[in-house]
Amino acid sequence: MKYKTYNCNSFNIYTIKTDRFKTSHLEVIFKNVLKKEEIGTYSFLADMLSEGCKKYPRKKDLITRFEELYKIVIYASTMRVGNVIDLHVSLDFINPEYIEDEGYIEDVIKTLFEVILNPNVCNDEFDLKTFNIVKERLRREINSLKENPVKQSIKEAIKTMDSNSPTSYEILGTIEELENITPAKLYNAYKSLRKNFKVDVFLIGNLDMDNVASLIKKYFKNRYIVSDNFEVMVDNKETKKVKEKTMKSDNIQTNLVMLFNLKNLSELEKNITLNCFNYLYGSGGLTSKLYKSIREENSLCYAINSMYLKYDGLLMVQISLDQCNVKKAISLVKKELKKMQNGEFSDMELNDAINNMIISLDMSLDNNVAILNNYVFNIYDNLPLIEKRKEYFKEINKNDIINVSKKIKLNTIFTLEGKDS
Repeated sequence: MKYKTYNCNSFNIYTIKTDRFKTSHLEVIFKNVLKKEEIGTYSFLADMLSEGCKKYPRKKDLITRFEELYKIVIYASTMRVGNVIDLHVSLDFINPEYIEDEGYIEDVIKTLFEVILNPNVCNDEFDLKTFNIVKERLRREINSLKENPVKQSIKEAIKTMDSNSPTSYEILGTIEELENITPAKLYNAYKSLRKNFKVDVFLIGNLDMDNVASLIKKYFKNRYIVSDNFEVMVDNKETKKVKEKTMKSDNIQTNLVMLFNLKNLSELEKNITLNCFNYLYGSGGLTSKLYKSIREENSLCYAINSMYLKYDGLLMVQISLDQCNVKKAISLVKKELKKMQNGEFSDMELNDAINNMIISLDMSLDNNVAILNNYVFNIYDNLPLIEKRKEYFKEINKNDIINVSKKIKLNTIFTLEGKDS
């Protein structure tokens, strides 16, 4: 794979040339500091951009154009990365070597920027018909989250830890925020996206990158230069006393969430060691310490998992169980962490975790989107590229895991009590 960067003054184009795939993938990424009152608006905006533009005002018009270009796909989405919100406009298209049309690549790039730069707007408002369709769909999505007990328990646990933490922000926003969005407010958000967000373009495929870069420069007339000096990491503060809260629900099962702070981690610990620890501790499925202790040996739960939230500085343990087993499960979660801190895991278990990390990275090399996303985080956050990460994983030893486990401190215990109680 060959990496090359093109500087275009107000944005950069980062490319990876590879002949491993028959399709190419391009992402235009807008980034800005996250504001709670705006996060739902930008999720709404991403959906609106996916629905049509001035030249192709209805979804069916856009799909017809995609079909004409050999079934290209353009879609937009938002994600929260710590303190930062990303809005991605993504494009998948067939490599031009399989298309007998010299103007194919230019038509594809031109269509992408029609969607981004010329939204379906009239009199400084987004098209009302499309607006109402998207709003109703988002309303259903937001309401459906309330019916998911796992997601509900995680949300409430984070709010218990710190209701003002960006970790607690809903990427779709709330129903109240949604109802306050108007076509005019949404267009103001679009203008802010263009003017106030840092923007870059990422591209992977078997392409003449010089030619594609020149086409992007031709059709992406971005006038605004925005700094990307963002503080990505969320500072979720430690607590002197563990916070505990219980809420009742209409769910059958009880859901338990435990949040742990991760402090004073080195870059290597953030990017490599913590992932390996997490696999050993709770994310490694049937082989993890938590699964063996709490489900297999003591039959206390229906499901158990741990998640490492790098940009939030948190480790989260989530357990679905009966209410009568909550206290014992909490005790065993703490016990298994203490055992990790004491080095009570075998070299074989550690090697298995390392090998699984490397296998997972190897599998990601079969996916052009995964390779590109790794490059995105390499550019924005100095995350090592895949081959380098594999080398780092191979160098992990037992003391590395012990040391990082000692930097994990319990912050919050939240229980969403089910009817089983």
